[in-house]
Amino acid sequence: MKTMKEKGTMILQGLALVLAIHLGMAVSQVAAGPPTDNVKAVIDEVMAILHNPAYQAPGQKANRLRLIEESALRRVDYQEMGKRCLGDTWKRLTQSQQSEFIRMFTELLKASYADKLDDFGKSKVAYEGESVTGDTAEVRIRVLRPNDKIPVRFQLLNGPKGWMIYDLVIEDVSLVDNLRAEFGRVIKASSYAGLVKCLQLKLASNVSELKSCPPAPVPAPKNKGKGGS
Repeated sequence: MKTMKEKGTMILQGLALVLAIHLGMAVSQVAAGPPTDNVKAVIDEVMAILHNPAYQAPGQKANRLRLIEESALRRVDYQEMGKRCLGDTWKRLTQSQQSEFIRMFTELLKASYADKLDDFGKSKVAYEGESVTGDTAEVRIRVLRPNDKIPVRFQLLNGPKGWMIYDLVIEDVSLVDNLRAEFGRVIKASSYAGLVKCLQLKLASNVSELKSCPPAPVPAPKNKGKGGS
């Protein structure tokens, strides 16, 4: 049985897990609509790229990843995902800070799945249904491996661009909830600036796991001398 720590580690790999799934099996006969069509579209697109002989050569890895990123951008709402991951901190940021955070956040997810797509491409998937409530929806699938069956739920919002993915729930562990806890830990230990520094360091070293990120030290108050107030 996986520990919570092991589940937490795999959450940052979640995007790869669900974007690079082999579709070579019969799809479950369940009700499907636009939200499921959205999820299936991105999986189909990614798998077509992964199995295209033109992108199999080692020198084509960058092009392959670029095409996969373009596909994800059409179906994943990184801003909504990042906003939810920051929680109340998001509201205190300037527009410029928000834009910079989303850029780093997107790069963080990219780093988490860039080297894992081929491995996850060996899995299969069964679609298990969807539920829609107003402008929100959930699409349920099950990732099938030789000795494992992993339940995955996509959370989607219906906006100007249609149904867009904003969260993934793998084995009842939410990507957004997991990252919000990790970001909150760093912010509480230091500050939002400390989180930004942490993300910059992780991106520079191509590491997506935040647990090893040391919180930035809190500056000591300036000594105004004796009699200062």
